[in-house]
Amino acid sequence: MFCANMKPTTSRNAAAIAALGIWATAGIAQAAVVEGGGDVPPVSGAPMGKVAVRRGVQGPAGLLTLRLNLLVNASSDAFGKPTSLAPDIYYAISDTVQIGLVHTLPMGWQTLPGVSLCLTGKDNGCAKPYNNVGFDFMYGLLYGDVHLSVHSSLYLLQISDPTWLMWTIGLAGKIHFNSAVALFFDPQVGIALTSRDAAVNPNKDQLFLPVELQFQATSMLAVKLLSGVTGQLSALGDTVRAPLGLGLVGNINESFDLGLRFSFDNLLGHQPDGASRTDQRSIGLLGVIRI
Repeated sequence: MFCANMKPTTSRNAAAIAALGIWATAGIAQAAVVEGGGDVPPVSGAPMGKVAVRRGVQGPAGLLTLRLNLLVNASSDAFGKPTSLAPDIYYAISDTVQIGLVHTLPMGWQTLPGVSLCLTGKDNGCAKPYNNVGFDFMYGLLYGDVHLSVHSSLYLLQISDPTWLMWTIGLAGKIHFNSAVALFFDPQVGIALTSRDAAVNPNKDQLFLPVELQFQATSMLAVKLLSGVTGQLSALGDTVRAPLGLGLVGNINESFDLGLRFSFDNLLGHQPDGASRTDQRSIGLLGVIRI
């Protein structure tokens, strides 16, 4: 589907994910929405952090959010190698404008270990102690049963040796099927701005498409089925990765959430010869602080 040389199994997996996205977005025409403006009505009267599935993709005006991601490799014979800490901080300037300083990549919570502050050293999977940062921007367009925001970021994917600068652009959104079930999606195209033609390790244009099927198990617990697609645009058939994981996010109080995910990092994507689909695994621990 993505590329003429894609393997049949990969093509079927990617097609299934794409079909899910098409099915979900078909609901937009029937959903009640509110156009973005200076003052967006709240989606819930519940305290901050509760009924999180019902909420949108941006914070209300004045909200400062810190997301601490501890990312741990859980692959065969390499548990904890690498382990990294990736803090993201977001500030909602208004109900419709949010900015951020991020260390996770465009796949969000599904970012692989090894980014940002890599804790385990060069001999245990860390290319550099610190080698990426991004600047994030969101502008809200639709609110209500459908949330939709323009989402753009400027990433230093590698700070040095060589420097990789990438600009991403896309739409982040959430479709609410009812008060307890929603589909989050955040497709972005990444345009390489530097080192495109480097002889060794060039920076290439990328596709990022994280998706989460979210369930509100209780008012304080959200269950998330995590998946998506990522890969190099010019060779998507040979580079496409499609993770599959399960995440839990629990609300502790109005200011604090805790989360845990386990993912097969490429269960549904293209596999190199001799690789097992279940070999690549990771764990993500999440702490969310709201101020």
